[in-house]
Amino acid sequence: MFDRIEKAQPKKLIGMSIDTSISDYGAPGLWQRFMPQVKSIENKVGREKYSIQIYNNLFSYSDFHPKLIFKYLAATEVQNFESVPKEMDTLELPGGKYAVFIHKGTMADFQKTLNFIHLKWLPDSEFELDHRPHFEVLDDKYLGPQNPESLEEVWVPVR
Repeated sequence: MFDRIEKAQPKKLIGMSIDTSISDYGAPGLWQRFMPQVKSIENKVGREKYSIQIYNNLFSYSDFHPKLIFKYLAATEVQNFESVPKEMDTLELPGGKYAVFIHKGTMADFQKTLNFIHLKWLPDSEFELDHRPHFEVLDDKYLGPQNPESLEEVWVPVR
């Protein structure tokens, strides 16, 4: 699961966002609205999609509960914000140090990956969470939320 520590460069992202929680998880519907609109985004950098979670306070897995509201974005990287489609949002993803993990499996299995990261890897590591967005990178190895062979990178901000 753990892959590497990487210093990410800042990224400019365009996508769609919602405020959601785990108990009222709106991400699948957001992706259904976003994917048909990707072609309208100009000056894309690569084909990767980004699944981004932004928490109001420093994220604490032990304090996390199903009704905690966070901002969720479905996005793609762009060179600049010169042409932003009408119903889209922009985000400047800050650079910094990230622990990168590989999740293999379905969306239903994702909780196991999060448990490993927050209950095993982080406490046993020299790192602690940093207050920046958490995100997943979905590239050509991502085969969909129900595919057990699907791969995605999970980027966790650390210091």
